[in-house]
Amino acid sequence: EDVRWGSYNNTSFARFFVHTGTHIDVPFHVDPEGFQLHEFSLSDFIFEHPVLMEFSKGDFEKITLEEVQAYEQELTKADVVLIYTGHSKIRDQDPERFVAKQPSLTVEAANYLVDNFAIRAFGIDTIGIENISEGKAASPIQFPVHKTFLLKKKQKSFVIEDLNLALLLGKKIRRFYAIPICFYGFEAMPVTAFAEVEA
Repeated sequence: EDVRWGSYNNTSFARFFVHTGTHIDVPFHVDPEGFQLHEFSLSDFIFEHPVLMEFSKGDFEKITLEEVQAYEQELTKADVVLIYTGHSKIRDQDPERFVAKQPSLTVEAANYLVDNFAIRAFGIDTIGIENISEGKAASPIQFPVHKTFLLKKKQKSFVIEDLNLALLLGKKIRRFYAIPICFYGFEAMPVTAFAEVEA
């Protein structure tokens, strides 16, 4: 028996980990003084100049500075970078491998993107912008790629993780959106991510 329909309407409660599925991390994720989710405006989640970069990567492989530099011309106007590695193909069939063996960016590639372009958000089709176990073990700074993207410019930037970018391959993206529920005081939140593409 579905007790929810024992009355005149249906109501639900939702309890979830905010780093679940397609989600964003904001600076508060890696810095207690960083921007929190409620400090962002709606316009911060809308992008007029998205750039999709494709790199075929296997388990633990890195996206290098040289590979990212090949997109230099496209990046000059970019406000969001979307990185497709193909690792997302195994998400449903082998979720443990998807989480544990994800490819990621090198710190050098992350610094290049942050230092040279006016990019506000960085998205990827893996569970994180850097391999979680490698980021945790990094020395002298843990999670250096996260901290490069989220803290280096001291601005309202964010990363978008676990994106399904296969739908955008081969398409010209006109506009990109990553819209969260804006609760007070959070460091991350699932988002509805979608794009406008040319017909």
